[in-house]
Amino acid sequence: MKRIVCMVVIISLAASMAFAGGRAEQDAEERVFEATFAHVVRPTIAKGMAADRFADLVKERSNGRIVINVYPDSQLGTDREITEQMQLGDIDFNAPFTGVLPAFVAQTQLFDLPFAFADSEAAYDAMHGAVGEVLNPYLLEQGLRVLGYWDGGFKHITNNIRPIRTPADIAGMRIRVSQSPLLISQFEALGASGIDISFAELYTALQQGTVDGQENTLANIFTRRFYEAQRHMTLTAHGYLGYAFLVSESFYQKLPDDLKQIIDDTAAEVSLWQWEKARAEDQAFLDQLRETDVVITELTSAQRQAFIDQTRSVYDVFERTVPSGRELIEALEKSQQ
Repeated sequence: MKRIVCMVVIISLAASMAFAGGRAEQDAEERVFEATFAHVVRPTIAKGMAADRFADLVKERSNGRIVINVYPDSQLGTDREITEQMQLGDIDFNAPFTGVLPAFVAQTQLFDLPFAFADSEAAYDAMHGAVGEVLNPYLLEQGLRVLGYWDGGFKHITNNIRPIRTPADIAGMRIRVSQSPLLISQFEALGASGIDISFAELYTALQQGTVDGQENTLANIFTRRFYEAQRHMTLTAHGYLGYAFLVSESFYQKLPDDLKQIIDDTAAEVSLWQWEKARAEDQAFLDQLRETDVVITELTSAQRQAFIDQTRSVYDVFERTVPSGRELIEALEKSQQ
């Protein structure tokens, strides 16, 4: 009799567990996951449009099971503040400027290397290929899963003193750079001084002559009207500005597998869309800058090579000071083959 009772209890427990498991699975399929996507740019440029597109497509493809609320224009903080909130699980998505990532992962200083990518296609291939394969696990260790990389364009140099065609032309100038030891090393290699001034104060610093020049993308040079305070611009394309499209690992792991797949597939599609949009946008900004009073200098291949040769020492600094620096440089070289 006792044996029969035990068997009944065991069968009842098994049935209850199976029901509970089925109920949990059903709940996961019915649950609506609400997420926050915060970023720092206007919704009218390529990065901002991509964030909105991603949110819309994910909602559509998940039949409303994932709802992503987008907060543009630094509404929820700076790139660094937003990324820190992602680590805490308070914000779920961001596409921060790669220049802030060394505060979280030293290896991302790779993006501050001079002339790392020949063009935007090479940058895309590297970041979604060999370079990304090395970098992404380091970010994941910090609770930040990489869904892809977005394009911000190449940086060029503006100044108020003279046209820059050779490294000797920039020697002695005070050039504003964002806070990065490698960027400062880069301009020191050219005989210039790299000076860290906040982006918000840059226009005034250029007007007042606190610095002679600055490096930035065409988008920033045009939309922030830096060309008004500068007489010369050289299309050096010496540095690359990218964005890492991130999701908080804590949010990602809450999702059932089918929703994870929707996130992954949509992110890959939107990343490619964003790059195409950004390239067209970059050309439009250059066309508009040609209509201003700034004097634009384009380098020949030989002139550009002179800058590449003179800044090669920055790679030695990177390899010597950044953990896994050699591995990352090899990945960069592999991506260019």
